[in-house]
Order: sequence, then C-alpha cells, then structure tokens
Amino acid sequence: MFVSERNDKEHWVETGRCYERFALQATALGIKNTFLNQPVEVSALRPQFASYLGISDRRPDLVVRFGYGTETPRLLRRSLDRVIIT
Repeated sequence: MFVSERNDKEHWVETGRCYERFALQATALGIKNTFLNQPVEVSALRPQFASYLGISDRRPDLVVRFGYGTETPRLLRRSLDRVIIT
C-alpha cells in the first residue's frame, strides 16, 4: 500500500515517485509487481478503505501486489514510427 500524507497534488506526485523507486528496485531484484487498485479507484470508498486499514488520517493511493513469479507474456506495443510524428 502506498499512501499520501495529505490529499493534494504535491503528495500524490510524491507517492507516485515512491512507487517508481520501489518498482525499479524490485525489478532489479527480479521481483514482479502489479497494481491492485480497485479498492482505491472509487473515491467514495477510499476513506472507508483507509479506516479499515487503520490509516484514516492518510490517503491510500496505490495498492500493489509484489513477489516472485513466472515470466508473463509482454504486452503488444506499437512501433515508434506508428506513434511519433516528425
């Protein structure tokens, strides 16, 4: 769980940066990670979820599952020449 200390853009961005650092280090260590954000995507449920977790004074932003697992197929990506206009 990644949480913001306050409900404002500055803290949301900092929480995202924390997740990025976590994800990069986890990947370097061979640890997989993925979002499980359904509990926090409905803003009306967010305070209830925070209360359930005992963090009611902070804002849950990202729910992440991580651990060791098998390699999954890569997502299909469009080639650069199809998405960049020069």
